[in-house]
Amino acid sequence: MKIIPIFTFIILGLSLQITFSQPNDDRFFRIAFYNVENLFDTIDDPLINDADFLPGARIAWTSERYEVKLNHIAQVIGDLSQQQPVAVFGICEVENKTVLEDLVKSPVILPYQYKIIHLNSPDERGIDNAMLYDAGQFQPVSVRGITVTFPAHPDDRTRDILYVKGINKKIKNDTLHIFVNHWPSRSEGQEVSEPKRIRTAEILKSITDSLFAVNPQSLIVIVGDLNDEPSDKSLTTGLNAQSPTDTPLQNGLYNLMYPPYLDGKGTLYYKDWDLFDQVIISGNFWNKKKGLYFSGNEGQIFTADYLLFTNKEGISRPNLTAAKDYYGGYSDHLPVYIDLRIK
Repeated sequence: MKIIPIFTFIILGLSLQITFSQPNDDRFFRIAFYNVENLFDTIDDPLINDADFLPGARIAWTSERYEVKLNHIAQVIGDLSQQQPVAVFGICEVENKTVLEDLVKSPVILPYQYKIIHLNSPDERGIDNAMLYDAGQFQPVSVRGITVTFPAHPDDRTRDILYVKGINKKIKNDTLHIFVNHWPSRSEGQEVSEPKRIRTAEILKSITDSLFAVNPQSLIVIVGDLNDEPSDKSLTTGLNAQSPTDTPLQNGLYNLMYPPYLDGKGTLYYKDWDLFDQVIISGNFWNKKKGLYFSGNEGQIFTADYLLFTNKEGISRPNLTAAKDYYGGYSDHLPVYIDLRIK
């Protein structure tokens, strides 16, 4: 893979800052999610396992490479916001709040003035879930981390689910319940790790059930890298998130990435394309006469050419930052997003 020098992105960022325009169609409310693949700083934190992302590590995580990474992620956020500024941007695989503060200072997205929501998780690798939001479109009311535990493996620690309750500032009476997720990985193998994702799904389902019990018209949005396909048991049974239907139930959960998955699309590539990055919404978004609503039946995958690398066999896959070596790409995942409409 060709590594593009850092000054290219700095110049690009400055030029965008000079010529930047910020369209904002009041008829839409964009929600996005991106697994940014190990957004670590270069400082050794003795409380977490960040040894692979230090200047002396195998992939030599230097200040220059960190800056390239920040500019890459900012470029993605900026491009996703060009036609419709993203109101809420869920992010996973960030080391700490500092990397997010560095990210939002990037000249590419500085004009959007994104605010940060971040809570430290007990994850063994020290990676967390987070949210960026446009304060002109979204106002947080409360923030909570939902801890995920495994009774059969009490010492196993994973990412908290980030739960943000907030309002669409254009429709004051529309309260959104947004959950940013990064479910346990498949590194131990599908058979061993699947029960952990089912457990995570069941914990999240208990929260959404309690919201529906209080208010059957609750507007729920679930985004994240779930490390399972839409058809896997954790989604269909544990969370009971189904493919969109013509007659959505008021308190049902519907996976907007199911249709793209059935079409063979994906957000990451291992031996083939997988669709682990998902957007799930409650049926109430289709059953509204005013405020925020959803008019389609599927979410979108952002597939800009620069996010993909084509190997010598002609196979395109996400242009990742590093694996065994440093490649200087963007992420091993592609972003996903939806546009809610505003009546």
